[in-house]
Amino acid sequence: MHATLRASHLAILGAAALACGDSSSGTESGTGSAGVSGVSSSGATDATDSDSDTTGATTTAGGSGSDSETGATAGTDATTAGTDATTTGVDPTEDVKFDLGVLPDGGEGGCDSGGDDDNLLFANIWISNSPQGTVSKIDTETMVEVARYYTAPSQAGDPSRTSVNLQGDVAVVNRNGSIAKIAATEERCVDLNNNGVIETSTGPNDLLAYGVEECLLWHTELLPASRPAAWTSGDKIGEGCNAQYVNVKVWTSGPTGNDAYVYLLDGETGAIEGQVLVPGANAGLGIYGGAVDPNNDFWGVTYSAGPLVHVRIDDLSYETIPLPIGSAYGFTVDSKGRSWVGGWTGYLQRYDPMTQSFTTASMNGYNGLSRGMMEDANGHLWIAGLSTSALLRVDTDSATLIEVIGADKLAGISTPTGASVDVNGSVWMVDQVKDGGGAFVFEPDTQEVFWVGGLQGPYTYSDMTGWALGNVANPQG
Repeated sequence: MHATLRASHLAILGAAALACGDSSSGTESGTGSAGVSGVSSSGATDATDSDSDTTGATTTAGGSGSDSETGATAGTDATTAGTDATTTGVDPTEDVKFDLGVLPDGGEGGCDSGGDDDNLLFANIWISNSPQGTVSKIDTETMVEVARYYTAPSQAGDPSRTSVNLQGDVAVVNRNGSIAKIAATEERCVDLNNNGVIETSTGPNDLLAYGVEECLLWHTELLPASRPAAWTSGDKIGEGCNAQYVNVKVWTSGPTGNDAYVYLLDGETGAIEGQVLVPGANAGLGIYGGAVDPNNDFWGVTYSAGPLVHVRIDDLSYETIPLPIGSAYGFTVDSKGRSWVGGWTGYLQRYDPMTQSFTTASMNGYNGLSRGMMEDANGHLWIAGLSTSALLRVDTDSATLIEVIGADKLAGISTPTGASVDVNGSVWMVDQVKDGGGAFVFEPDTQEVFWVGGLQGPYTYSDMTGWALGNVANPQG
């Protein structure tokens, strides 16, 4: 985000944050306590990673392991309605953000100040509070949490990965075995009790039960230990601020035995439209992360040893690609359709489907674990690094580490999980443990750092903002 705009927001907000209780675990199911999101600076510790998820998986769904055969099953369709957040003091020269709940006065120029109407811009980041069973919606302009939602009827879904579509709505996968969709704007919410008012969360301490919260649009049961979430771009109708996306789908996956199902869901209803069983895609934690390429095909990587998995959207045929180095954790797809696989001891691998070849990145001595990652508009890959805890910047074309932002700038950095880029180019890095959980916000241009606290053991690394999907669907540059 532009430093001047953020500074004005901070002057309004003050620099106060209410710190949460301390979390002593660096595991995937971290712990924390309740609080209110705020902005502040930090203090300093380091932690190591231990993924404690060992949930088994069973299925009643059919499927096939053949390279081109698909299976299909009906899915669960649930309803709930939408969230409303407002903003003030919008600079008319700034890009119009469409998921703030109101439409600021953007003039006649279309979706953004540069006149590029293909890039719908969204100003929220969605971060899962795994131990609380909730997801937080944070306004990336003000760095204030504007809503919090339970992600499963049980209120114990153990949410992790989030994915934001091109209209700003989020899909959240629960590791206890389900996926939910939450609307970004009140217009897409459902007035369940027909009282003419949308009942929805207005902040971190305003949690509404399933069936009362009218922004939760649907909830679909999946296999236990499900993880990845990846929206497709859908088909665009109209231009500029009136553009809508239809035929939008969402990919996810769940492990079973030594294999994993990959599912394609209807984005409007949550119904499972198709599925395919991918043999050998489970080494205990299944397909650990996923994303789409410019064709809306699904790409994901199996935890630790691989393989890299590619499922085609047209017919659900698939391929599995062995990793040259069996070290897989973080994952993303860049604007050129190349898959990036982060691993332990400094390993970072790039797969180019055009050449069908891997490149091992030059990490210049960094030997930590590469977790959640995302490419920005400049072709730089931002990575949450653990063991040697840091935010990393890698040039995607040269596959070379060009910057390490460590504890000297990220005061109190403890257990980074994921990195995501917002609409203004600011980099958000979730920290599962610091102050009970929160996120660093790093400004690449000015090197400024902010801290957004008040989360609970957040464990999210995926397309938390929708930037990655937009970058693939409408590449920058």
